[in-house]
Amino acid sequence: MLKPASVRLAVLLITAASAWVLSPSHFSRTTALRSTSPENNNDTTTSPRRRAMMELAIAAAGLTLTYAGTKEIQPTDYGLWGILPVGTYKSKKTIRETIVPDQIWTFDQKFGILDVQVPLRMTIIKRKNGLFVYNPIAATPECLQLVQELVEQHGPIRDIVVGSVALEHKVYAGVFAQKFPQARVWLTPGQYSFPVNLPDPYLGFPARRTRTVPRSLSEAPADWNEDLDVCVLGPIISRDGAFGETVILHKPTRTLLVTDTAVQVTDEIPAIYETDPAPLLYHARDTVTDVVTETPETLKKGWKRVVLFGLFFMPSAITIKDVGTALNERRPDINSDFAGVYPWDWVGDEEASWKGLTGTAPGGKPLVAPILQTLLLNRSPVEVLDFADQVATWEFQRIIPAHLKNNLQFGPKDYRGAFGFLEESGVPQGFPKPLKADLQALLDAEVALVASGAIVPAPPKVGGKFSRAEILAQTSYKCRANVCSAQSQP
Repeated sequence: MLKPASVRLAVLLITAASAWVLSPSHFSRTTALRSTSPENNNDTTTSPRRRAMMELAIAAAGLTLTYAGTKEIQPTDYGLWGILPVGTYKSKKTIRETIVPDQIWTFDQKFGILDVQVPLRMTIIKRKNGLFVYNPIAATPECLQLVQELVEQHGPIRDIVVGSVALEHKVYAGVFAQKFPQARVWLTPGQYSFPVNLPDPYLGFPARRTRTVPRSLSEAPADWNEDLDVCVLGPIISRDGAFGETVILHKPTRTLLVTDTAVQVTDEIPAIYETDPAPLLYHARDTVTDVVTETPETLKKGWKRVVLFGLFFMPSAITIKDVGTALNERRPDINSDFAGVYPWDWVGDEEASWKGLTGTAPGGKPLVAPILQTLLLNRSPVEVLDFADQVATWEFQRIIPAHLKNNLQFGPKDYRGAFGFLEESGVPQGFPKPLKADLQALLDAEVALVASGAIVPAPPKVGGKFSRAEILAQTSYKCRANVCSAQSQP
């Protein structure tokens, strides 16, 4: 298993080789050979020695550029940002927040592309024998220093749990785990890579101390029984991917750790944007020519739109411009991000879309992300509801998700209610219910993905005219690398 430093060295060497292959002197080798033939032996400008020096110079330039790109100069720099396919930003500010004094802390960074950047969250819990990490984030110098401060006060990191098979959660975990060589690493079952499905060590996880998350406390390490509980959803395996999530209950603080199965949408702007509000200002414009100033109202407007994009990809309130129009209308003098391109206009009723995500209940209610509702969890409704029913038997008063608002004040009934979209009766009154117009892009994608065979048709919802056994009979179960989709009993 290559350590991060070794990975960087390998990239530097590859860059040097690429610089040599693509160098002008390589393409002009035939010309150079002709110039050193007897009839041109007075021309010394392209001698083999000089060509070699030119190639070395170009290779050195490539090494310098690559080293500059991967070197962590600032505490917020992440050197592997250009190697791992997760976003396009090297600088990753980390904000640590104390949720329960001396017991639970969260660490937020921003994650995303095209200025649609949403919080990505890691949680650390203090236990009797040390620290428990859920969903590692990018191991920047700043992040590691903040973690090290907890290690010095509360003991070593004993466990690192990757609570999802989603790229944005697992891709940072291998690097983070390398920084704490004594920790056990736990992966949610169903991990995969595309287009080639590689073994876990090839995804960056240390082979000797990486194992699959236990599905119950009876399979877990003995020390977990003291203060934790665990429940695994899935995996739900499709042709090219999978979905799976591990949720953890910390009994002493009655806290539920989730990854993607619950979020809360509010107009409260997360603190991670305080040092860099640029994504919010970019999206606060109605059209490319709008000039916006940084005010609380503008930032809130931009935040709402970032959320709409992040959850729907193509919210109904926008109109998309064709490529030619977007390029012709670009205004780098107004906002230089992405060469001044702003490829849409906000023309619809975005406030109605927002209310569909927040719900009408006082204090709000949790939401299962629309992409999970339309493309993933509805492929296995019985298994997902069995999972939600199990989690709802736990006693918790707080949910810490990996995205959006932190420290949600919800209990078991609230969490279970968010899964009502899988039932004929729908989500309870007051819960978020995304507008069909906003779901349209995802619904269109569903049709295309089913037609291509990438996903299977969704079986009927639960609680209608079909029995549990009939729904299970219409549910597809696939396997990959000796791991199969979870299947409930009739």
